[in-house]
Amino acid sequence: MIHLQRQIRSRLGFVLITWTGLWASTAGLGHAGDWLKFRGSDSCASSDEETVLPGENGIPVSWQVPTAARGISSPIVIGDQVVVTSSGGREERDLYIESFNTTDGSRNWVQTFSALGRPYTHPTSANASPSPASDGNAIVALYSSCDLVCLELDGTPRWYRALAVDHPQTGNDISMSSSPTIVDDVVIVQLENQGDSFATGIDVGTGVTLWETRRPSTSGWSSPVGFAVPDSDGAPRRVVAFQHTAGVSVHDVRTGDLVTQIDIEGSKTCSPTISGDTLLVVGNGLTALDVSSPGLPVIWENSRLSCRNASPVVRDGMVFACKGSVLVAASLIDGEVHWQERMPDVKSVWATPTATASGVYVWDQSGAVSVAVPDGFDEPDMAGSAELTGPVLATPAVSSGSIFVRANEALIKLSAS
Repeated sequence: MIHLQRQIRSRLGFVLITWTGLWASTAGLGHAGDWLKFRGSDSCASSDEETVLPGENGIPVSWQVPTAARGISSPIVIGDQVVVTSSGGREERDLYIESFNTTDGSRNWVQTFSALGRPYTHPTSANASPSPASDGNAIVALYSSCDLVCLELDGTPRWYRALAVDHPQTGNDISMSSSPTIVDDVVIVQLENQGDSFATGIDVGTGVTLWETRRPSTSGWSSPVGFAVPDSDGAPRRVVAFQHTAGVSVHDVRTGDLVTQIDIEGSKTCSPTISGDTLLVVGNGLTALDVSSPGLPVIWENSRLSCRNASPVVRDGMVFACKGSVLVAASLIDGEVHWQERMPDVKSVWATPTATASGVYVWDQSGAVSVAVPDGFDEPDMAGSAELTGPVLATPAVSSGSIFVRANEALIKLSAS
């Protein structure tokens, strides 16, 4: 039996709904093959696993299942379940989060909510635009309408926040597609727009706001990324970076205090990428920052590494940037470009490419995928291309040698078995 608790403070417009009761919560122990958020658990869109490549008959599809409604959010993988969000109904006010079994695609559970915020988006986008995230213990899902929900791993609701009640001027007609992340039990949300623009840290256990900070009042779709920087005594301090045209700001995860501000122009659509001690910021090309040093000094800059809509990918000491149909590879150490390759059947790219031990997968909006197989810093081989059910605007997830692709109204598993 579930007991519903509701707290409303009319003066602040604060709405928090929590569910408490008797249930056996799934233990969040974490798995090596987990892909816990947008661009993977390491935010690099990279995996060490071997994955299936296109052949004469296309690329092997293990299964394809319909989702509850449409969405352009990325899937995440937690153990043996893959989780996606969708939106549908009138004005896309019906919000869905559902779990499928990674082996056979059968549905484990589905939860439905109603949007309290502004659901309107561009026709190519969706209310289910931000990707969900997990810490291995819980799942959080954000929607363009600024509705934020937290679930147990078995689908039982933990809490719900209608952030648009607190901030009724938050929203735009394209979509609020910045994806949340969870760092040290704090859910980080970045909501940038021409109205009420802010970022906030929310306790993952209770749904209570820990801090909030103003953001530039222009639309942005970049997602936050968490990492560690050295404190004054050299101890690691957990922080989160927000990227915008006004620069990159780094904040303490627990308090929201500003740690440092880097005055470089960042992209409003691409997201920063962390790899070891290097933070990559997309702007006028690509800028690499050293997070192991106070102030995050610039390591290198390269204007040739333009990423357009997709975020950079890091694997095996290489940085991959996608400029439309052209994939560019450079050294992570110094930013030197080693090769660029035009990908066949690729025209318009929104999904971040996926790098695995088998190659770099570039996903066209239409559903076409082309794969380049790097040979160190030498020119790559082309593994071929394939066509999937489209459109594909979401970055796929990789787990246990399989690739999970989110199409408009379907979830597809690419695997040899």
